[in-house]
Amino acid sequence: MTGHADGEDLAKVKVHVTFFRDHAAARYTTDNLTLMDLHERVLNAARREKGKLPWLKLAIFGNKRTDQNSLRHDANVTQITGIELDYDDEMIAFDDVVKVVKEMGICALIYTSPSHSPDAPRWRILAQTSQPLPPKMRAKLVARLNGFLIAKLGAQKIAASESFTLSQAYYYGWVTTKQDRDHRAEVTLGDFIDLRDDLAQYEAVGAKTADQASAEESDPFEYAGHYGPKRGKTDEELLALLKQSRATRGKGWREPMLLFIGSTVGKGWSDLQIKLACAPYSDDGEHDPDIQELIDYTRKKFGRPEPDKAEGDGAGNAGAKPAVDPVDLWGKFEPPSLPRGLLPDVIERFAHDQGMDMGADMSAIAVSALAVCAGAIPDSVRLQVKRHNTGWFEAARLWVALVGPPSSKKSPIMTAAARPLRRVDADQARDYADQRAVYDKLPKEEKLKTNPPKQVRSILQDTTIEAAQDVLKDSPDGLLCYQDELSGWFGSMDKYSAGRGSAKDRSFWLEAFNGGTYSVQRVGRGLVYIDNLSISLLGGIQPEPIRQIADEAVDDGLLQRLLPIMVSPAKAGRDEAASPVVAEYTALIRNLHCLGNATLRFDDGAQAYRQELELKHLNLQSLEFVHRKLAAHIGKYDGIFARLCVIWHCTENMVGFGDIPAVISEATAQRAGAFLHGFVLPHAMAFYTTVLGFSNDHDCVTAVAGYILSHGLTKITNRDLKRGDRVMRRLSPEAALAVFEQLEAFGWLERTPSGLRGAPAHWLVNPAVHQKFAERAKVEAARRAEVRQTIADAVGGGVEP
Repeated sequence: MTGHADGEDLAKVKVHVTFFRDHAAARYTTDNLTLMDLHERVLNAARREKGKLPWLKLAIFGNKRTDQNSLRHDANVTQITGIELDYDDEMIAFDDVVKVVKEMGICALIYTSPSHSPDAPRWRILAQTSQPLPPKMRAKLVARLNGFLIAKLGAQKIAASESFTLSQAYYYGWVTTKQDRDHRAEVTLGDFIDLRDDLAQYEAVGAKTADQASAEESDPFEYAGHYGPKRGKTDEELLALLKQSRATRGKGWREPMLLFIGSTVGKGWSDLQIKLACAPYSDDGEHDPDIQELIDYTRKKFGRPEPDKAEGDGAGNAGAKPAVDPVDLWGKFEPPSLPRGLLPDVIERFAHDQGMDMGADMSAIAVSALAVCAGAIPDSVRLQVKRHNTGWFEAARLWVALVGPPSSKKSPIMTAAARPLRRVDADQARDYADQRAVYDKLPKEEKLKTNPPKQVRSILQDTTIEAAQDVLKDSPDGLLCYQDELSGWFGSMDKYSAGRGSAKDRSFWLEAFNGGTYSVQRVGRGLVYIDNLSISLLGGIQPEPIRQIADEAVDDGLLQRLLPIMVSPAKAGRDEAASPVVAEYTALIRNLHCLGNATLRFDDGAQAYRQELELKHLNLQSLEFVHRKLAAHIGKYDGIFARLCVIWHCTENMVGFGDIPAVISEATAQRAGAFLHGFVLPHAMAFYTTVLGFSNDHDCVTAVAGYILSHGLTKITNRDLKRGDRVMRRLSPEAALAVFEQLEAFGWLERTPSGLRGAPAHWLVNPAVHQKFAERAKVEAARRAEVRQTIADAVGGGVEP
């Protein structure tokens, strides 16, 4: 590497980026950004469809337009400001390429493409140049980067053919409706790729291959058979070839799709027929803009305009099926079981052992144990979350709710997890009782000179707010609120007199989740000052009561602070001698309780990972238009992630009695983050979608969905809602739009403009809903018919003479 600037200077260097709103590229905007600025923009861009994501290009464009009014074409590129390399073979993991680019030592941004998933990785590299360069330099620099990656990763092919196309721009951002996507981006600093002449040795290896050139330059109407060129493949053979290319990992997407489109264009297929046939093998079905782009390219290159007859003789129907799989609005989201290898070792072994003994859900035992650990760790152990923000600290404080039927053994689970902390609390209660007895026996004069003993506790159970305040003023390290039935805890906030109301109680608990000072001034009691109002919470509740609580309570965020764990049904346990891990867990809780003061910090890797998660949480909150309560819950994840890191670090790194290291490692943060997103979040989604309803106004959404099924609708408008049931007829135009948008997000509808100017949009029904939910349609039709008959019988039966 030939260095010419230090890392801090390189991080400030800006690159000219051109942004296109869509693939039509009728206009563009430009900006000069640092790679970190571009990193933020890539992570924050989100749309519900890939085709609506913006495009970017490291180049400077002129004002020449094509016949289709596009500004994005080779002849309009005046200079390049960097290069882009696109990988779509789905074999090389994102982390692996980041490692290699760091080794290469260049200024680059690596990000996952909208079609990426952890099991099928796709990513792009944007490598900045030291200055704007002539367009002819681009192919050489792409080859340089491509060759280095091929050599270091041991791959036969890295760059997709379009990586060598001068004007090719790329999507950036992520698709909010595809929850399996893991959108990531990383910045590497080093030298600029055009100044790295030491890498020229890789250019020959990375130059555009013959296969890539032929995909763009040869006649796409011709396929190579086993014995040389072969024309006129059957539709079945073409679809089989396309299906094989999509199903085979490591096989690029663009080349076989381009060949397939070329052949079908040559056979006179319409655009609609081609898109329907390609739909099952693309990310966004028939509406995938990449397909339309390849169709337009092929028709222009070979002078084959679309035939006037849009509907052919059925050739395009081969293999066609609905592109979007609609969500079952009446189904249940199954949460995952307890993952292995992520939890602190003692917690994981304790959960597994107790789960086998009790026949209870190991997940519930593990998260209950985490809540107990949170209650045991003093608040004097705290994490400074950001490196330069000295005002944001998080302590180990969790609120856990076990949600399940009475038979799921919630109470035994919580009892087993809390038993060690109960013993600590019992010792504290006895100490207080002894000290109080001595204090009470003091003479009156001496008692006035002596401070009463402090009532330090570790567990709080059924108590009034006033009594809790008295305990908390003497327990600045925080404690665990243990609620066998959370319904009683919620109910206690609403049962007092109207003069007091429940708002103050709810405010008290909201403050207790955050920690910090708290004071109460009451006539008769005087001033009660609490140094640190800090409470962890562990409780159980059944689905029906919490559904009613969510419907009736003020939506002030109290519910969203809970980590809901869906408890699986109990099974038969075993009868064996207690495992040694029970004693280990008991010792762990006592040792955590005895930790001394410590201010923790993330190391560099952990801090970078935290920043990634912060952006991910921000993006996930776009679910608000579908489910407000779930989005609000995810809004707490920045703090909850930090709290989990404190628990992981303390339980695994005690180096002596009361001591822990001050730095939380990246490995610890990665495991805590994986647990949060791989286990806690899916349980939250199961809770919010199946217990509280799949979406905002879930009753309205399912009412409209049932109406669509029972009437076999192919499209729906506001007028159709007025013919539905009472729930539908009460919807205002604004509420109806919200319902339609949620059904669109669930794959049921697609917006289409109305034929009348100024009229509301119409919504096309995905044909797949009638295929997938045919049985549900019969149920809905029968239910509605029964309702109509009941009404008719009630109002029109009359009296027999």
